[in-house]
Amino acid sequence: MTTTGASPLPFFENGALREDEVLGLELEAWGLAAILDAAEEEVGPEAVDTLFDTWGVDARALMRSHAWVRFEFAERFMDGLAALCGPEVIQRAGWRSMTPRYLGPLYPLVRAIGTVESTYERIVNSAPRYNKARKLVLENTGPRKATLRFERANGSNRPKTRHFCHFCQAQIEAVPVVFGLPPARVIESQCMVDGAPSCEFQITWEASPTRWPRWASWVLGALVAGGSAWMARAAELPWPAIVALAATTGSAALFAVVVRRQYDEINARVASMNEYREGLTKSVRANEDRFAELLQAKLEVDAKVEERTADLERTSARLAETLDEVQALDRAKTDFFSNVSHELRTPLTLLMSPLEHMARGEEPPGGRAAALDAMQRNARRLLTMINQLLDLARSESGEATLERVPIALEDFVSALKTSFDAAAVAKSVALEFDATQANTVVALDPRWLETALTNLLANGLRFSDAGGKLRLHVEDTGDEVVFEVSDEGPGIAAEDRKNLFERFARGSSSRSGTGLGLALVAQAARLHGGRIEVSSEVEQGATFRLHLPRVLAEGEAVALRVDEQIAEPGEPAVPESRVGPDATAPLALVVEDNSDVRRFVCDVLAARYRVSSAVDGRAGLALAREEPPDVIVSDVAMPEMDGLEFTRAVREDPAIRDVPIVLVTARGEPEQILAGFDAGAQDYVTKPFHGRELLARTDALVRARRLAGRFAHRERLAMLGITAASVAHHIRNPLNALIAGLPAVQRRIGGDFDESTKRMFDVFIDCASRIERVTSDLLDLSRVDRESEGRYAPGRGLQACVRLMETRFGDGLQLALDIDEKTEVIGRAGDMHSVFLNLLDNAARAVEANGRVRVTGRRVEDEYEIRVADAGGGVPEALKERIFEAFVTTRTGGEGTGLGLAIARDVATQHGGTITVEDSDLGGAEFIIRVPIAC
Repeated sequence: MTTTGASPLPFFENGALREDEVLGLELEAWGLAAILDAAEEEVGPEAVDTLFDTWGVDARALMRSHAWVRFEFAERFMDGLAALCGPEVIQRAGWRSMTPRYLGPLYPLVRAIGTVESTYERIVNSAPRYNKARKLVLENTGPRKATLRFERANGSNRPKTRHFCHFCQAQIEAVPVVFGLPPARVIESQCMVDGAPSCEFQITWEASPTRWPRWASWVLGALVAGGSAWMARAAELPWPAIVALAATTGSAALFAVVVRRQYDEINARVASMNEYREGLTKSVRANEDRFAELLQAKLEVDAKVEERTADLERTSARLAETLDEVQALDRAKTDFFSNVSHELRTPLTLLMSPLEHMARGEEPPGGRAAALDAMQRNARRLLTMINQLLDLARSESGEATLERVPIALEDFVSALKTSFDAAAVAKSVALEFDATQANTVVALDPRWLETALTNLLANGLRFSDAGGKLRLHVEDTGDEVVFEVSDEGPGIAAEDRKNLFERFARGSSSRSGTGLGLALVAQAARLHGGRIEVSSEVEQGATFRLHLPRVLAEGEAVALRVDEQIAEPGEPAVPESRVGPDATAPLALVVEDNSDVRRFVCDVLAARYRVSSAVDGRAGLALAREEPPDVIVSDVAMPEMDGLEFTRAVREDPAIRDVPIVLVTARGEPEQILAGFDAGAQDYVTKPFHGRELLARTDALVRARRLAGRFAHRERLAMLGITAASVAHHIRNPLNALIAGLPAVQRRIGGDFDESTKRMFDVFIDCASRIERVTSDLLDLSRVDRESEGRYAPGRGLQACVRLMETRFGDGLQLALDIDEKTEVIGRAGDMHSVFLNLLDNAARAVEANGRVRVTGRRVEDEYEIRVADAGGGVPEALKERIFEAFVTTRTGGEGTGLGLAIARDVATQHGGTITVEDSDLGGAEFIIRVPIAC
């Protein structure tokens, strides 16, 4: 068989399939023609050709040649066409194979003289002529019943798919149709694909219609033939003509009988179809009537559904509105309780923390006098809020009543002004109280009137800037008494004015407050039978008008005394600051709008930090950018920019994004805490809190940041060592060539050059030697954090560090060296070399271009002592104990990280030694390292 190239056989186009994979004496290719024709009718010849092109087989030529193919190829053929057209194409092809097109001249003969039983027998007997891969066995099991089995023959393979079974099953079903009968009922009882020894089909079919016996047809044909012969003989025709005439008339008679039988069958079928059609027509009419009834019922149901849907939509809309109102009220209540919690917890913090300090006999932060003053002020604040809550609860429950008493309005307004004088002066706000147009005595409830006016005036004072004006004007119109309070603050937005007097409501720009004050004003107006109005424009202040009915009082006015402490002192936006323990202490930034809390937090942090503060987030952000702090402590509820916005702004600024932030708030719900962490805060402190807790949390964050910085510094040192080693290795190879080559060139030239050229060669050789020493020093110093402990001479490393640092020393600097290079110690040379470089760099910076530096290294008893002294400014006495702590530095202007000496202390400790600082006899500082010598 040919395996590559063009095949001599006409149905092989290329070598995609080998001939031995297609051809084989198992199955005649013509038997597959019905499947091919059915597939082409389904999807067209082009799609089928595309499939065969992948195989390299011309299937049509293969079938026309009546070639024999392998059973496996036949399965592939059927599987490919089934995938292309659907598996039903195999069944349709089986039915088509029993039509005249494929049976040819056998069809009328089988139909004329055959039966269903004889046709099945004929199929079994003729099967070996076109299928040598399967053996067919037929067993008659009863009238119009049979069992047909397909068994493997000649060692053929077991089938892999059911396509062949489906084709044969369709053929078996179609046999009775040849005789005008319904299709046979075929059940596949077992299949070789499932592992059975054979494929077995159980067949049943209906009886043939009544017709003449077969012998009667032959007798009739013989009689007609004999009669024709007798008549021809009587006419004295020749014998050939007599025989031809007899045969023709006999065949015609026989054919007439067959045609008559088929005609009778067709008439019977037509009659059956007419009956079926009539019954179908009646059924269609009944269905049409039923459909009309159902349609009418559907229209009625649709109308009811539309009506109910409209009702449901209206109900849903009302429920949605109610739900929105309930949710809005729920949100308002939640905000209210959160705000009340904040307003209560803030003064509680300023009460509890100083009390705990004093209970332990300690001085509270800021001093006892300041703590007592803040405690008294915040206790009054708590009392005021509690009274407001009780008043609102009584009014909403209907238990609040008026106790009208005669009030002289001028005297009442004068007393009210006195209570606000101190607060207005503290905030630099001018007060204008005028009641000259209301010099009558009216009957009002003084407590509710005081509550209403106090809330209006307190709001006006809170939102007034320094230099502004707060005005109270009272007028008696004859029917009403009008109290008008106006300020020059930021005004009220239109969307905030809609719900301004409802309980729990606050302005969109307000970040603090309970939202009770204006609700109490509205309740006071309602109880008196009056009303409250507001007019405002953004950035143009606000004006509130309280209209109360004018009820004349009988008798003399009652002498009233307004609480002088009703208005708290103003809180001028003046930032706090603390110097801390010393000038090198870490810097903490406090961002808090409440002056008492701001003062308290600053006093707490001042024990260990330098402290600066801001009154809101916007000012705090500007302050942090101006001088980056080491830690930030911020409130959450603040005007202008709240704590969450402030935290996000810090995290977005590259210069300060790494500063740790502690948020302080009264809202301790998980959602609030998670919101703080999402914004970028590292810790969250809930009010009330103790000062020591806040200090411990800030210390932990600062230490963690220092530790991270220390690790980063060591990583940078390690990377610097790797870079230095790489540079040194790249220099060393060409340097070795110069060191070895220059003397050789000098010797080869000999004395054939002048003195200046000789000096030039000497300079070249000296420069190459110096480069070689520096390269060796770089290699020695590049092993930072990468070598294990071992014996090494710190003096040689110190000498190498001095050579590498020569460029840092100016020409005027006096450098004195006294170094023992022989004594050895146990440790990590690379780590110790980084310490030497840091101390030498500090000394060079301290003396700048001119001055003196002294470096000594010698054995002192059982230790090796390194001293680096300079004539610089020295170390302040207050810093000597802390100079080796992380981030402590004497440099100004943001120079240095403050980590070098901290790392030096760690390295000395790891070597079992110490590092200290003393005043140098040169006038500056002297750093001393002592490490044990090697035994």
